Amino acid sequence: MTNPEDTNRLQSSWDSTGRFAPHGEFTLRSDGQVLCYEAVGPFNLEGIQALRITRVKAYEKWQSSGTFAAIVHWHNSALMSLEAFDAYREGYLQFIQDMRPHAVVAWVAAPDVEGMGMMLKKFDAVFRLTNTRFRFFADLGDAHHWVNSTLAGDAANG
Repeated sequence: MTNPEDTNRLQSSWDSTGRFAPHGEFTLRSDGQVLCYEAVGPFNLEGIQALRITRVKAYEKWQSSGTFAAIVHWHNSALMSLEAFDAYREGYLQFIQDMRPHAVVAWVAAPDVEGMGMMLKKFDAVFRLTNTRFRFFADLGDAHHWVNSTLAGDAANG
């Protein structure tokens, strides 16, 4: 359930409806045109199912302009079970189909984030399938610069 008193951020655990407790947490906030995620894993199915709800809420609250711009800052682990990954893929595909945004996504992680290399390969296929412009960064500032530059280029090109 969403905390009605906190209007500056959303947490995926507030939207958990699964039979089991979610493992992993996504905290979302808006930074102008960009949704900023703090992702702390590893993740189970319930954690990803909660994210699916939270992502739509965040988009409708902060980005209903037709562009989905996000920076996901990964901490601890990016690993998830196969069923959690399948749920993420299906949820993201459905989100893109329903909302039809122009999507720009940057991921940021330190070298010690568990499973990042493997998950990058899996998610890259999802982002290609949905025409999501995607890049990976080691530095949060570089990710913000790329996302904002991409958005500015989109605005200049109409």
